[in-house]
Amino acid sequence: MLNKSQTAAILVIILAAAAGALFVMKRTPSADFAYFQGNTMGTTWSVRLAGPVPDSAALAVIQNDIELLLQNINREMSIYDPESIISEVNRLEADVAMNVPETLYGVMRFSLDLANLTGGAFDPTVGPLVNLWGFGPDGAVRASPGTDQIEAARSRVGFEKLKLPESNVVLKTRADVYVDLGAVAKGFGVDAVAEMLVARGITSCLVEIGGEVRALGMRKPGRKWRIGVQRPNYRAPSGSGLQGVLHLADMAAATSGDYQNFYVTDSGQTLSHIIDPRTAAPAGHSTAGVTVLAPDCMTADGWATALYVLGPEAGLPLVEAQPGLEALFVIRENDQSFREMASSGFAALADYEPAGLETGK
Repeated sequence: MLNKSQTAAILVIILAAAAGALFVMKRTPSADFAYFQGNTMGTTWSVRLAGPVPDSAALAVIQNDIELLLQNINREMSIYDPESIISEVNRLEADVAMNVPETLYGVMRFSLDLANLTGGAFDPTVGPLVNLWGFGPDGAVRASPGTDQIEAARSRVGFEKLKLPESNVVLKTRADVYVDLGAVAKGFGVDAVAEMLVARGITSCLVEIGGEVRALGMRKPGRKWRIGVQRPNYRAPSGSGLQGVLHLADMAAATSGDYQNFYVTDSGQTLSHIIDPRTAAPAGHSTAGVTVLAPDCMTADGWATALYVLGPEAGLPLVEAQPGLEALFVIRENDQSFREMASSGFAALADYEPAGLETGK
């Protein structure tokens, strides 16, 4: 935790009160920054532009266009919208091919490639198990499902049941396969907004959806964007404690953790929303959270989920084999303290400060 004098020197802006574990840190509000925010994908989004800031008319156009872009992404990828394209995919009969937009196809392609790379630790068809354990559209349960329920849901899960036989074409080998891109959609949305801003000549900005972030350029000359990593704590509000601070420029970051969305069963067991597709149950190990750095946010977002499921022993060798990818694992000890395990380039790439160190950057 930062001490009182350090806290007084920093304005902490929480980016995702419900689920995010990354938040922006900056010293004082400034006329050299423009700020937008709104709601999307069941969470919040925000954009910060660093100077020179466009005039008010141009800013109004930018905000409107961001909102339209995010609405279009929802219309393609939201499982909560029965009229979305992904909902139409989920209603397909077995072995019936369907043409989908290039953007949706690209997110599916990425998801299947990541599933293959991680041996199924990441799986875009895991939705039936997520729902069964009480973290999907049907809402929370307070008791573990029975063996028969688990096996019935497991039979519908498996990334090999989702096929992309040619560009912009999708089919399923079972009619009841259910595709949920929620583990990468926020990251994709961050990238889409960032790329739209770049196309308009904006070179210094920070884009965030639900706590997943992408930093472009610097927040001011010589000063990178400062992103706080929340200390894992089941019952503390978001932003109540820092595990460390990232300094990012032209880079994306995403987190996944057991403390962001969980419930306690009637028997007293704490269950997290991150389901291991290989065991058909909530991932159960000592990893409390994973922060991933990558060139783009969809990559960071997807890998954060996969690495949380894998844990550091299996996950870190995979990270080291992926160019441009770095990760920080926060491990919960038996006494509820924490230790860190990181890939070889994480600290240098993020200019990482452990909590409590304030350098004035």
